[in-house]
Amino acid sequence: MKSFTLLYLLVFCFHCKEFFPSLHSQDKKQWNFNWPVQTEQISDRISSVFGESRWDHFHNGVDISSYLEKVHSIGEGKILYTRYTSDDPFHEEWGSGDTVWVDHGKGAYSAYYHLHTSHGKLDRAVKNGQEIGITGNTGHSSGGHLHFVLSLEFGRKIVNPLIYLPKIIDETAPLIGGLNVHVGEKYTNINSGDTINLSDSFPFTVLIQDSGVRKSQRFGVQSVQFKLNGKPIQQSNFNSIQFQNNDWLNENGLKFSDLFLKDRYLVGNLSLPSGEHTIEVLATDYHGNMAVKSFTFYVTRVK
Repeated sequence: MKSFTLLYLLVFCFHCKEFFPSLHSQDKKQWNFNWPVQTEQISDRISSVFGESRWDHFHNGVDISSYLEKVHSIGEGKILYTRYTSDDPFHEEWGSGDTVWVDHGKGAYSAYYHLHTSHGKLDRAVKNGQEIGITGNTGHSSGGHLHFVLSLEFGRKIVNPLIYLPKIIDETAPLIGGLNVHVGEKYTNINSGDTINLSDSFPFTVLIQDSGVRKSQRFGVQSVQFKLNGKPIQQSNFNSIQFQNNDWLNENGLKFSDLFLKDRYLVGNLSLPSGEHTIEVLATDYHGNMAVKSFTFYVTRVK
């Protein structure tokens, strides 16, 4: 989902803030939000989670595999915005496709993307659980699903919906894959015990995936920490992103390019001297399941 689509609406939302009290993320216990697609198998339906890499931007919500099913407002509120292709059939379709936004008060907004083109008239006020659309495949979508977004602070902060929605089943720890060093467009896989030649500083990346209740599910993680020779070099969390200084930043103040490279988690741009080095990776998913993996290798500096 391209960030300019969301930014266009958020600029409008910012101007509404004087009419509502502020909401902080620590107030989440006051909310009684429900899943927008109501099914007993919701854990099976999650196809993507918040904070994942989308090649050049953060995935800003949760994807639920679904087609032609009812979409429900996660809570009581008012319709803030709707956009359907039929409203302007000659305009280029947005990446979000047919969309509905709901204002839940106190600065909290929920958004429902890729809705089916058929829809009825919506009243301004909506109740918790009220039908507001049908899942579809409109916009930049490769299959029927609902892309669900939850934002706080009048749209200035987009948060991980899994923090606020009823808990889903996940007892599987993330899987930490291979370590790579990148030289331009090429990369080399590093196994423990390997010896590599380095002439300069180069980016190191690692593949991390979290699986759900189905083996085919592949998610990003909630937090990742990297250590070099026992010393932390980066800690990143994916609970929220905020638009600052013309870029989306995570809660650690890091932008997308600081955290990902070619859809892999970026350990860092490392300049390693000759000798033995150990990179340790600690990954935690949204349900507290943790995985740890270390790579010990040897560096020979060359001119």
